[in-house]
Amino acid sequence: MKTILNAKKVITCSDHNTIVNGSVIIEGDKISKVTTQDKITVTDRLGAEEHTFGDGSIIPGFIEMHSHIHCSAHPTDAHKHITSETNETFLIRGTQALRSALMSGVTTMRDLGSRNEVIFPLRNSISEEILVGPRLIAAGTPITTTGGHCNWFGTEADTVEEVVQAVRQQFKVGADCIKIMSTGGGFTPGTNVRKPQYTAEIIKAAVIDADRLGLKVAAHCHGTAGIKNCVEAGIHNLIHCSWMSENPEELYDYDTDTADLIAEKNMYVDPTLALSHLNKLRGKSPSPASGMASNPERRFEILRDMWDRGVKFVTGMDSGMANANFDDFPYIPEVMVKEMKISPIDALICATRTSAECLGMSNQIGTLEIGKSADILVVNGDPLADITKLHDINTIISQGKKIKLKNKFLI
Repeated sequence: MKTILNAKKVITCSDHNTIVNGSVIIEGDKISKVTTQDKITVTDRLGAEEHTFGDGSIIPGFIEMHSHIHCSAHPTDAHKHITSETNETFLIRGTQALRSALMSGVTTMRDLGSRNEVIFPLRNSISEEILVGPRLIAAGTPITTTGGHCNWFGTEADTVEEVVQAVRQQFKVGADCIKIMSTGGGFTPGTNVRKPQYTAEIIKAAVIDADRLGLKVAAHCHGTAGIKNCVEAGIHNLIHCSWMSENPEELYDYDTDTADLIAEKNMYVDPTLALSHLNKLRGKSPSPASGMASNPERRFEILRDMWDRGVKFVTGMDSGMANANFDDFPYIPEVMVKEMKISPIDALICATRTSAECLGMSNQIGTLEIGKSADILVVNGDPLADITKLHDINTIISQGKKIKLKNKFLI
């Protein structure tokens, strides 16, 4: 089956340029042509289904880099749910989460912490077309210390040997990547967000063994000491990267030398920067342990400085946490533009091309180019003029399958 999409603007995200009065041609599940409408040939149109979207914009599908699919996102009971519900309930929640994400334009989703018994059956069911959902990249259970952050659905491991064994076990059961908890987290009462859970030596052992197995490692890290351990260990992807001081009398301890090392070592940062915006939007008061929510202005100053130093940002929602719903993805580039003060095209590239690079999948997804997966959105209007237009998705195509067409869902 061949499909031609025509719109006022095609934003390929392969660079900062756009194609005016552009077209994208899909054959099967791949992109076969990206061009201007006047260069569509009679042969191109032969046997094709053609759709024109007026003042719409064609963009790559969103890449959500940080989800917990079996969590509820409930504003007050998310912790209660995750610590009390059964795997059967988690599977039902996960099924709905995947559908919600896809319906918002997320065509690739990385889960960074769910029970193995839940996330791998969901991933496999999507691959086997039993369930409808985005392409799913799964870490499975995160690696944490005994009693550490997310221990109720994590693998508890304390020593070098135990952590390496946990990496190998996740590889054995089919993990696509590894998640390790470098510091405590606000979702786990009693853990310390400011202090490291692991030494640099332990994290480095995990990174080395994961690399041997072809797996990338993402690390949850709020405190600056934990960030420094991750950078020394050669972690691939820093999650949150909140720069919280070990001194409880201080909020931030931003270290520019470490930020320069993050850029130099080509590490990717997922700052989960939309969380405070969503909490404010939905009436949740800041937690005393939450650095970003306590002083968001300084947080965004730090993030902008990191950006100016060349740090690469990817787009994770931390969906499943309180108030972070699975269809909230468009808030991430919106907050990047409004609060970090980067350009709409740069925010969109973070949400597509850069996130694909972080996953090691830039040859398959992230840009509109010939031979890549047909993960395509059509936006009503121009998101480069108004980033909030990303909330108004006209058409969704995931791996060549039409999910939504001209504002109507097909599944």
